[in-house]
Amino acid sequence: MAHGLHKQDDLRIIVLGSNRSGKTATINTVLGVGAYHQGEGSTHSVKREGVVVGRKVTLIDTPGWWRFFSATQTTEHIKRELVLSTSLCPPGPHAFLLVVKLDNQFTENEQTSVVEHCQLLGANIWEHTIVLFTKGDLLTDKTIEERIKSKDETLEWLVRTCGGRFHVFNNKTKHDDQSQVVTLLDKLDELIASDHHRPFEIDHIKLKHIEEAKKADKERGLLYKKRVMEQRRRIKTCGEVFPLPEIRMLLVGFVISGKSYAGNIILNGDHFTPGKVTEKAESRQGEVFGRNLTVVDTPGWWKFLPTKYTPWQVKSELGRGVELCGKYPHAFVLTLPVEVSFHEEQRRIVQKTLEKYLGEDVWRHTIVLFTWGKLLKDTTIEEVIESEGKALQWLVQKCGNRYHVFGERAQGSNQVEELLEKIAEMVAGNCVHSPMMAPQTNIETKANRHKDDNDVACTDDVGNALYREWLRTDEKMIEEVRKKWDTATAACTQKTNRSMEKPARFQGESQSMDTISHSETFQENPSSTLTKDELQNDKNDQSIQRQQSDDETLASHLKDLLDYEWRRRDFIVNETVREAVKELKLGNSSEPDPKELRESRDKVVDWLLRSSGYGSYMSGSQDLLNVDDKDCSD
Repeated sequence: MAHGLHKQDDLRIIVLGSNRSGKTATINTVLGVGAYHQGEGSTHSVKREGVVVGRKVTLIDTPGWWRFFSATQTTEHIKRELVLSTSLCPPGPHAFLLVVKLDNQFTENEQTSVVEHCQLLGANIWEHTIVLFTKGDLLTDKTIEERIKSKDETLEWLVRTCGGRFHVFNNKTKHDDQSQVVTLLDKLDELIASDHHRPFEIDHIKLKHIEEAKKADKERGLLYKKRVMEQRRRIKTCGEVFPLPEIRMLLVGFVISGKSYAGNIILNGDHFTPGKVTEKAESRQGEVFGRNLTVVDTPGWWKFLPTKYTPWQVKSELGRGVELCGKYPHAFVLTLPVEVSFHEEQRRIVQKTLEKYLGEDVWRHTIVLFTWGKLLKDTTIEEVIESEGKALQWLVQKCGNRYHVFGERAQGSNQVEELLEKIAEMVAGNCVHSPMMAPQTNIETKANRHKDDNDVACTDDVGNALYREWLRTDEKMIEEVRKKWDTATAACTQKTNRSMEKPARFQGESQSMDTISHSETFQENPSSTLTKDELQNDKNDQSIQRQQSDDETLASHLKDLLDYEWRRRDFIVNETVREAVKELKLGNSSEPDPKELRESRDKVVDWLLRSSGYGSYMSGSQDLLNVDDKDCSD
């Protein structure tokens, strides 16, 4: 610290970063022993205060965004919370800490994501920002400067954009060692002094508009909930709503939307396999609250790719899923994750898929099930529906204003019982009419007719190639987990009663979509060409203008779209397994039994596939390995 530099007695700092970057752990480190707080992926900004080396420090813990995802794919209520974080430390923050983990490569996708989300708070945010690297204990053979300059051009760009300001936290430092915190405070003083002690300039007009919009959404959400409750009351009053002795439901939705996880919550067991792509419709039965339930899980369709690229086997399995229900389903349960955006593009895809393959009458028998509601904390689902916009509102209204939320699996009993009640009310409201399915024979006839059209045939070829790539990558991911686990346990054979000092990397081949070759994508119809416009949804579903485009450009664009589908899951799986390996604790023996190691590996893989489905903070890695999550709690 420069001699004579003024120390700010009352520091106000906003901590930013992607999901599980270590924001909450950083705040815990700054505030010291006794200040521990579990962030758990909150969608709200939280104000925390403490006295650090004689100075009052206010830190604002903010919601994280999905690493690699653009701001357009972040829900509106999370983006609002990011901006509103500045109102929690009036008259404004002195500085921002942008938290980045050193055990991940900082890619161009992440660079774009960071820029878009940070600049929601203001274009001049970089003048007030210090990059804070966590996991500094991994810098065993090089300095942070060498790490930045060695191979991460985007990381070097980020530091340069923040005026060359950065700091490193070593997560293995003892709790009573405040040296790295004191150094950080000195750097914050230097930053504040360079800006003549002026806090970050808040856009009060923007802030006011967001606060008004949030208040309006809350009020509309309350009114909407009242209308829905009144609708349910009328059904109970005017109709005869009997507890159904048998309920048959079909789970449908996007890939990685939580269908299998929801099925396990409904049946209160590990009946389906979350975390792994569902290839075929699967039926499971069980008795829940005195009712015989039949739950059918189905393969998901793409979220970002147009409906015409949905693989034929996925479409076929939707029809087969109806057959597995025995008679007709009482309910189609459409799963949507609460923490990802839902735009007009997704609305069109859902509408086309359900109506084309399950019949236009499908809406009378559909209920929207929002998954991973734990992340909402005290935000109501009605507020989310109102803030997210017309596309989501249209969907819920199209389903007769029927919706439900699943939080943690541990809360399963009450939330499942309420879901079953809503299904019974829906059946009563439909006057026991059965859903009119799109006959499987008609689907096959349409498919055969489409096969005669070269353009559509080529589209099917592309869709099937993409699906094969997804399945191939899925298997690669599982194999990579097994290999890295074996490597990690082997590295621990000389350590006893200790956690791994350097967790294994789990980026592997699963992150790269470069394996879709030009020849593979078009091997079934190499002479056909598609245009770029065919890869986009026409806003009005009108005919798409056709222009010539070379196959290589098309294949590259398709790889980008498939990569976008994969990013969220890849991050979740990597973080889940990384934490399990990091916290691996072996027995007292310096040479563990190889059989025990194999069993441990298989247990983790099984946990990954069966118990988690979304990441350790959903079902809890602590249930399996007693994981201490303090180092990356958000």
